[in-house]
Amino acid sequence: MAPTGRPAAGSGNRPGDTDRNHPAARSRRRFGLLMTSPAIVILAALMVIPTVITVVYSVFRPPASGRHLGPFVGLSNYGTVLSSEVFWKSALTTLLFSIGFVVGSTVLGLAIAVLLNQRFVGRGLCRTLLIIPWAMPWLVLGILWRWFADGDVGGLNVLLTGIGLQDGQRDYLADPTSALILVTVASIWRQASFAGILFLAGLQTMPTDMAEAAQLDGAGVWQRFRYLTLPWLRPVTATVTVLNVIYAFLSFDVIFAMTQGGPGDATQVLSIVVYRQLFVVTNIGLGSALAVVLAVLALLGGLLTVRLVARSDNGAVTR
Repeated sequence: MAPTGRPAAGSGNRPGDTDRNHPAARSRRRFGLLMTSPAIVILAALMVIPTVITVVYSVFRPPASGRHLGPFVGLSNYGTVLSSEVFWKSALTTLLFSIGFVVGSTVLGLAIAVLLNQRFVGRGLCRTLLIIPWAMPWLVLGILWRWFADGDVGGLNVLLTGIGLQDGQRDYLADPTSALILVTVASIWRQASFAGILFLAGLQTMPTDMAEAAQLDGAGVWQRFRYLTLPWLRPVTATVTVLNVIYAFLSFDVIFAMTQGGPGDATQVLSIVVYRQLFVVTNIGLGSALAVVLAVLALLGGLLTVRLVARSDNGAVTR
């Protein structure tokens, strides 16, 4: 037996592993802090400091030049935001876009991952092509989809005419309903690639003997997918859903590149309203209040999604 107070032979414990005040433990903590300090500084410079500045601006009325804070107005800017008809209409548009985006990108990404997890000729090439939409910048994606949906030279009209779904040319981005659908589809096309990559990585960790044993027991394709694949992918699904919810609320690039919030205000989501207040109208105080409200909505959406997923996990465990 090893002497009391010393780790047993072969235990693999290093000095200080169980004593936080041991010099070796303190040295490892200092080393870890030293290694992460550059990332902490960059994160503070890019996120924390701008966030604090935005919150401060939101309770003042700065001039368009932004050289000083201007008069203190307290929560007046927030009252103006919450009482604005433009805000609530844009919030509804944001909600509709978010529902379509989250459901579409998550379901399509899962379907792509399940397909690419099967054995077929050219699977490696298809997996490689899956990265292309995800690697494409959002702004470039928006420009490409705007060209694709153009009423004069766009490929969408050619495609729909070729398969007999329409006659003649139609400018889909000039129609309020189709414009919102198109910006949602364009965003789904890119984000489904990212979701598919995460789902495929999750499927690669799933033991093959589980599905083989279920198949031998007579389980069909749908039963294996419902009772084996989906429960196994639950942690990945939670991650994908939370990321999709947050991006849906903060989406700007694709919509701005395709429609700039038009036609009229049909695709004017909250991020477009923030942009117009800050950089078009140059109402810095009101735009900052809008940005804070949008950030809070995105945070609440992410937290609510986590809560719902956690509740679903607890229900699955108790059943």
